[in-house]
Amino acid sequence: MALFGLSVGIPLGVIFLYALVHEGGHALLAILFGGQVTEFQVNFFVHSPHVSYVGIYDPLQKAIISLAGPVFPLILVWPLTMLMRKTENRLVQGTILLFLGNLLPTVLLSAVIALVYGFRVIQPTEDVAKFLYYSGFNPFVTSGALAFLFGVVLIFLLRVGRAKEIAAGVFSTLSGPANKRSPLLLPRIFVVLLLLPVVIGILQNIVGPEPQMIQPMNYQTKIELDLQTIDADSTIYHTFEVSEPTTFDFVYSLTTQSDVTLRLLNLRGEPFVFNNQDSVIMYQGNESLPLASFSGFTLLEGTYALEASAGSRGVLTMYIDSREPDVGDLHYLDLLAKVQDGTFTAQSYQEEGYTLIYEGIVPKGTDELLATFSGGGRGRTISAFVVGSSDVSLFYEADGKTHTLLDGFQATIGRGLPTHRGQGEIRVKTLEGEAILFIYVREE
Repeated sequence: MALFGLSVGIPLGVIFLYALVHEGGHALLAILFGGQVTEFQVNFFVHSPHVSYVGIYDPLQKAIISLAGPVFPLILVWPLTMLMRKTENRLVQGTILLFLGNLLPTVLLSAVIALVYGFRVIQPTEDVAKFLYYSGFNPFVTSGALAFLFGVVLIFLLRVGRAKEIAAGVFSTLSGPANKRSPLLLPRIFVVLLLLPVVIGILQNIVGPEPQMIQPMNYQTKIELDLQTIDADSTIYHTFEVSEPTTFDFVYSLTTQSDVTLRLLNLRGEPFVFNNQDSVIMYQGNESLPLASFSGFTLLEGTYALEASAGSRGVLTMYIDSREPDVGDLHYLDLLAKVQDGTFTAQSYQEEGYTLIYEGIVPKGTDELLATFSGGGRGRTISAFVVGSSDVSLFYEADGKTHTLLDGFQATIGRGLPTHRGQGEIRVKTLEGEAILFIYVREE
């Protein structure tokens, strides 16, 4: 019984230690960068181990936090190797070998993931893929660096740690004396084979994709929606009342296999101040999103609803928080009022760090490139204002994807531009009318 307990307990303990150090790396870097950890999950029997945090917006910081998980456990290689060399306790040596034996494949797996990501085969849901997405680093160089790191650690274990020699000694001890080796070895092999599928499943949870979204610190309403339950007769899935001007933050994650449109509606038919229409599209597309936000929108008194398109497939998790408008929110309303009454000028928007990169008239039928940006890990945010009655659409194109910045809106403030590897382009299209367009950009 004691043998069985050790055979099961030690491997599970080693896996728990790896999960703890792996997720601890994420959490530690998030805290060091000024973020707040909202969830720390390492119980692999219940959920995939993961860390949730808020307060980190810089893409490069997000990239480093993502990479910390698979890399942080490597700090244990040197002290554990030295301990393995000095101790003569076979149980301690075997436990260390088991930990290091689990650690090395994860480094190699990370190298493979970086390589596959370079061919754009996988989405940025796994740690290394997230690192590449946020940083813009070359995935092939990253894959080579991780493979090199794997080789260095392996050579260190074999030459400095004498891992091969110690492994032979541990195996000899587990096998027992020569005259009793066969009957003692068979039960041990049976236990290992019995435990192996469990260990593999747990490791897949630890090093595999983490679809959990980064949750807000506080939220007043949480909605989990199976999109397949939405039909043409019941597209509204949530309604709420606003009795006085209130600023709302909508933060959501989306897993989908089809086209999805999410909208915010004014059920009284009154226009929103930011687009002069009674509805606004929060999201439209077919990409799964680990985290997205529609934040900082001040709603006036009225009855509102959230709507999802019929015929969609997937799962939506929506977090809603609200607060009293602050000085910035009231300034936003003032800017919108100037946009709508035509008094907005280039000097009206004086947000710190933003530079006016475009000011000009966009006539009917315009379809042109306005600005370009180099690729890489630099974070950029954009604010844009449309003065006039023209139907102006503003897009950001990068890495073969088109991101809508303005479509039916007259203004967007502090909208983050996606990180990308290739050149990014801001394009404008005008279907009718004439308007004056102002674009401001802030480089992190």
